[in-house]
Amino acid sequence: MDFAIGFLTFGTLGFVAAFAYISERVAEKQAKAGGPKSLLSKDGAAEYLARKTRSA
Repeated sequence: MDFAIGFLTFGTLGFVAAFAYISERVAEKQAKAGGPKSLLSKDGAAEYLARKTRSA
């Protein structure tokens, strides 16, 4: 029983770590390609508002 709990614990932690790594790589690719920034970043909100006023 202890083995199963340990296996599930470290399996979950491994999955989360792998998912975070892949997510980080995708975000880096978008940033290099000039994709849109997150609205939560310092200059992302300003960029969004500038883009919105240009299109309107």
